[in-house]
Amino acid sequence: KPNYQSYATAIDAWSRSAVYESAHPSPVSSSSSGTETKSGGRAKNVISHATKAGFECAKRAEDLLMHMQRMHEQQLQMTEKDGQFDAYNSELQPDTRVFNLVLKAWSIFGGTKASAIRAMRILDLMQELHHGQSMNAPEWQGIVLSKVQPNLQTYKLVIDAWAHVHTVEGPGRAEEILRHLLSLSKAGNLGVEIMPDVECFHIVMKAHAESVRKRRKGDDGSAAVERAQKVTALLDWMELLALRSATSKIRPTTESYRIALSAWVWSNHVDAPKEAESILYRMIRSCDVNNRDAKNAAGNDAITKNKSDSWVVRPETRDFNTVINCCSFARKVGADPSEEDDDSLLQRQIAHHEIFDIAGGALDALLSSPYAQADPASFAGIIRACLNLLPNTDHRDDRVIELFRSAYRTPPSEAPSSRILSTRMRAPPGAGCVDANVLRQLRHALPSTEDYIRVREEFEKYRHLNAGEE
Repeated sequence: KPNYQSYATAIDAWSRSAVYESAHPSPVSSSSSGTETKSGGRAKNVISHATKAGFECAKRAEDLLMHMQRMHEQQLQMTEKDGQFDAYNSELQPDTRVFNLVLKAWSIFGGTKASAIRAMRILDLMQELHHGQSMNAPEWQGIVLSKVQPNLQTYKLVIDAWAHVHTVEGPGRAEEILRHLLSLSKAGNLGVEIMPDVECFHIVMKAHAESVRKRRKGDDGSAAVERAQKVTALLDWMELLALRSATSKIRPTTESYRIALSAWVWSNHVDAPKEAESILYRMIRSCDVNNRDAKNAAGNDAITKNKSDSWVVRPETRDFNTVINCCSFARKVGADPSEEDDDSLLQRQIAHHEIFDIAGGALDALLSSPYAQADPASFAGIIRACLNLLPNTDHRDDRVIELFRSAYRTPPSEAPSSRILSTRMRAPPGAGCVDANVLRQLRHALPSTEDYIRVREEFEKYRHLNAGEE
């Protein structure tokens, strides 16, 4: 005779299968997943085999849950006839854990609107069952003990389901649920902890950022900017919640700021460099505050050093490089200046000079940072920014040469790089932060062959001398 554990085990198996099918698409799916119907000479894009298989697995898990609930209700009707009605105790009654298993299947497998809608329906059913069970459920210290009650994991799975929907409305619906969850947690007296955590915010922020990165064809950029602004607004909200309570579990982390940085960089908007710079310096300030608080709490530098690896916010080299590269690829760079009059060309040059100053400020902050070190990508980016943003004059050439000299005089980072570089691309001994990419950018930025050869000879002399001393 099937009992609770029997159904829970089967539901868990189908839920795991849905997750597995989503992460491991079949190698034969490319030939079997499409249709022969063609429109305009191109085959229509249909649901992949992996999505179909994941959908069927999630549906089987939900069907088992619904059957389990029906069997439970039949048992209640039978016991009610015998005068032994007990809505809380039943060997087949589904609980929150079983509902969450089904929600996990719908939230992960495919990222379709249909899966998110099904997840919402399950959440609605859980709320309805919780309300019905609360009437007859036992109490403990004034808290109603109901077997079905949406908890933080429940809402997080529903948020995740909407966050992965590949439509315009997905991230917005995910944010609505997040805000509703925060309102519920403030009301209190729910019996379970549903205060959203940092992960909830990150799920929604990443959904908005991904919609910026995957913006639709023909988008004029306004929608991307709107999404990037929503990411920044969520970051503002996290900072506000952290300030209101010293014990709040919602505090921006390095990942929080990094998501906001990426959203603005992907927007390709004219204001993206300024917004990225603002987020970077907010990240630095937050790191300094956390470091100061850690020192005050520890009482000595030794303890603080031991805790340095667990800092909540700590900018890394790649964060500075993100701002520098955002500036170097600023919008409208490379447009035909012949289509502009003198006034608009002047305004454009002024704007580009301001953007270059942002990139230079990010590099200066990196060089003076106590917790991050410049690398070859930092100098390749700033030289590229110099080439793209400054007018082609002798002053620009002098600036490029100055930056290149700074590159080979800057010691390379001691931390191992996350990038896998070939031997040809790596910086040679004694070259500081100069690798093949920096040399390539230098060649692009110096139109005069004589200047390039002269600077290269200076570099080689310095490198051999530096390598010999080592």
